[in-house]
Amino acid sequence: IKQVVHQIRSTPHEQLHIVFGAVNDKEISDILSLLPKEATYYFCQAKIPRALDAISLAEQAKLFGLDGKVISDVNEAYHDALRTAKKNDMIFIGGSTFVVGEINEL
Repeated sequence: IKQVVHQIRSTPHEQLHIVFGAVNDKEISDILSLLPKEATYYFCQAKIPRALDAISLAEQAKLFGLDGKVISDVNEAYHDALRTAKKNDMIFIGGSTFVVGEINEL
């Protein structure tokens, strides 16, 4: 995650949008503490039994100063980010590999 955040910061963009989901059997505090606070977040959950509930994820993220929308469905969260993002913005999709794997179309 440190490397991903470094790469994001070194890539030119205006606003950062992060579509983010996690699994419920991993400790995510360390990850959440590394994520950029200035980003707009779209908290979601993959359609797997191990997915961390998007509402719970957003509540935990708020403790680290990360704010955003809760849109449980991964593709709906991604499309909301696409609708919101402007030409020079960046959209990052991550957290769990399961979230990335559910994106229907990039």
